[in-house]
Amino acid sequence: MNALRGILRFIHLLAHFLKGLYLSYTQLHGTQSHDLSEEQHKIIQNWLHRSAEIIGIDIQVHGTAIKPPAFIVANHISWLDIIIISSVLPVSFLSKAEIRKWPVIGTLAAKAGTLFIHRGSKNGAAEAVELVKVKLHAGHSVASFPEAKTTDGTSVHIFHARLFAAAIETKTSIQPIALRYPSSDGNTTAKIDPIVPYVDGPNLIQHAFRIMCAKRTIAEVTFCDPLETEDQLRKDLAQSARSAIAQVIET
Repeated sequence: MNALRGILRFIHLLAHFLKGLYLSYTQLHGTQSHDLSEEQHKIIQNWLHRSAEIIGIDIQVHGTAIKPPAFIVANHISWLDIIIISSVLPVSFLSKAEIRKWPVIGTLAAKAGTLFIHRGSKNGAAEAVELVKVKLHAGHSVASFPEAKTTDGTSVHIFHARLFAAAIETKTSIQPIALRYPSSDGNTTAKIDPIVPYVDGPNLIQHAFRIMCAKRTIAEVTFCDPLETEDQLRKDLAQSARSAIAQVIET
């Protein structure tokens, strides 16, 4: 861990955020979450990929992703997961509505096509399904973390099946993604880099700074075989997606 490295990366990241705001108001101005063009998706991907590089993330991709639209599901380890997936795929995420009000972050998320939902509300689940359906119908991919919480990265928890209904009703294929953050210090016995999981640790800023202080963080993205949704039950699809990811994570 190197505090000076972390400080320099943090300053660099702040400058990159300013560039993101400039791009969002000049290149993404006036867009809605369901009508981003291929070129605009590429702008978002490039900006996020550069964000990962600044933080010190070495992204390693295995397998081939299916073309949009797709319903992307992945295991959830850290806030880094969103940056990693969004930097390798043209995709939008679901997020709680409160984030839309966050300074800078909320603006960037909205311009990147984030779907904001009111979690915990009476109709929150139904609202989320409908938002995902609109996005998929428009030909765009949507990503979700069906575990609904972060883990330590050594196993995959049960997948909640509710959002899989959107893929079934729009006849959209499902792309399972396995995320791993293996140790980058030569420790072959460690299944995961211990500083990456964001479960019950420090607050977000402290956690992000710890990662930026590290020399390098490896992020492995494995595209599992896609799942077809026609004539399938959402519970069965959720289980199949989880099993595919677990084969990569738990072996």
